[in-house]
Amino acid sequence: MLTNFVCNQKELRIVKANELKKQLNKPKTNIWVHVSNASNEEIELLKDTFQIHPTTIEDILSQQTRVKYEEFEEYTVIIFKGIKEIKENSIETYNISFVMGENFVITVNGNQNEIIDELIKNNRRVEILLRRGKDYVIHSILDKEGDKYLKIKSELGENLKQIEREFMEHQNKDILTKIYSKELNFLELRQLSESVTDLCLNLTKPADNYIDNNLIPYFKDVYDHIFKTTEGYKSMLGRMNGMKNMYATITTMKTNEAMRSLTIIMALMMPLTIITGFFGMNVHIPHQDEIYTWMFILGGMFLSAIIMIIISRKRGWISKG
Repeated sequence: MLTNFVCNQKELRIVKANELKKQLNKPKTNIWVHVSNASNEEIELLKDTFQIHPTTIEDILSQQTRVKYEEFEEYTVIIFKGIKEIKENSIETYNISFVMGENFVITVNGNQNEIIDELIKNNRRVEILLRRGKDYVIHSILDKEGDKYLKIKSELGENLKQIEREFMEHQNKDILTKIYSKELNFLELRQLSESVTDLCLNLTKPADNYIDNNLIPYFKDVYDHIFKTTEGYKSMLGRMNGMKNMYATITTMKTNEAMRSLTIIMALMMPLTIITGFFGMNVHIPHQDEIYTWMFILGGMFLSAIIMIIISRKRGWISKG
């Protein structure tokens, strides 16, 4: 399906696809064609009307095409990735493709997109944008998509704060699993944001790319939003690494404390073991037949334990608190 807007100095009209070629050659006329689930006949008509290369058609119709900015002699191609849904261990995205020429822009979105759908329904807004220039349609869509990136980053930032609060209360395997699960999403989002940042940076450079130089400051604003999103994800990944390092440190401290306690116990038991081993030998020992000998042995064991505790405290092995 093709939705074809044609705007001149007098009016905005929605025309049929077979009228586009005639409208394309008219002076002071801007055209916006939105492609959604187009038939093969409509695709062939676009190729013939706007002289679009087959490889470009393949790129803009595929949802698997990477983020891309390419300049050709007849047109410029922009492929932007939006975020559809954030799942537990993956990010679902969609492509919005733009083909921009001297006085036309073609948008392609394989899935339903609320930003484009709302714009198409608002004829007054479309007329204002096309009177300014076909590239203003691109800015309007990308600006709102950039705002979505910022909104998602803010929501995930609040989610991360909640994880940090839980981590400060409980350092256990469950919270560590949650951190690793979120980290996968953040890594994918950072990679996506970086590619979109590079795309938006190209739109801020004056060049022969059919973008009005007066619009460049507005594209810089979109770039700033995406750049802040990218930096935000980097910061949040750093905080996650901090929590993982803290968890490892706490675990190591607990292990060291356990080993320290066991070592102290073994040190305290060592003289007692020597005494019991000595008197347990199968040889004759003086006074071993006397009735009160066991009391002296027991007293010697307690005295040895007390001496070991005093020595351990003076050396700092055992805390006085």
